[in-house]
Amino acid sequence: MCPKHKQNNTHTHPFHFKTTLQQQKQQYPFKKKIEMFPLNTYQGRLKSPSSDSTNGCTVISPLVAAHHLSSPGSGIPDMTIESIIDNIAPPILSSVRSKLGLRQDALIVPSDVHDYLVDCKILHQNKFVGVCGGNILDDAHLNELLNMLQSGKCLPPNAPAIPTTNEKVAAALFFHEHVISILKLTLSTRECWYDVVDSLPTRTSGASASQCCSRTRCKGQTSLELYLKKYACSKFSDSNFTYMERNGWDDGMCDFDPRVFQAFVWANPPPS
Repeated sequence: MCPKHKQNNTHTHPFHFKTTLQQQKQQYPFKKKIEMFPLNTYQGRLKSPSSDSTNGCTVISPLVAAHHLSSPGSGIPDMTIESIIDNIAPPILSSVRSKLGLRQDALIVPSDVHDYLVDCKILHQNKFVGVCGGNILDDAHLNELLNMLQSGKCLPPNAPAIPTTNEKVAAALFFHEHVISILKLTLSTRECWYDVVDSLPTRTSGASASQCCSRTRCKGQTSLELYLKKYACSKFSDSNFTYMERNGWDDGMCDFDPRVFQAFVWANPPPS
């Protein structure tokens, strides 16, 4: 269930939204501000029972967030993400599924995983900022997430974000039955970059094309906003676009709406 929002009858037509997104990309130095880096593994690459991370994004994503918050420096290296996917997540996946009575390749509800990780002291309740969600194509809904990532605080809707200095922030974003991680990096200049970690395989180009997961670096909040909108559009099917063309956003129907997202945000508390 997504949080309630004030109804807005002037919703953006999905097809017009794609055109607007293309115009934004042309006006913004997209390639210089958003870079995708392939990693050397992906969820489900290893098939042995003790190493299988198939459908494990609901565990992988919060684990990536937890390691980001506890790591020294501004972020985590690629090898840490790869180890989470191949080594750390599989036994946790098996334990959570067994506890919930699920088959070993079943999808898991994100909140069930978070409860388990808190009980195991992998995630810490005092670092939990809050949950937000709604229509990922609605600027007001998406800005709630962007403001939480920027400030590390749960702010009222439409409130201006309060920039942090060096506290780390991380989120697990649930959209279209998949979860990605968003990691906030604060540079020495106090500029904020964001790494989006997606454990699903994509095929790289070139002579040595292969499948891999990815870390996408968004250099600034505007870059992250553009990337998340582009990511959302890439997930919509023809039937999704037909639904969105015929139906405006309705909080009461959000569980059936292809635009719905939910994000869980954690942050390191500021030093006392």
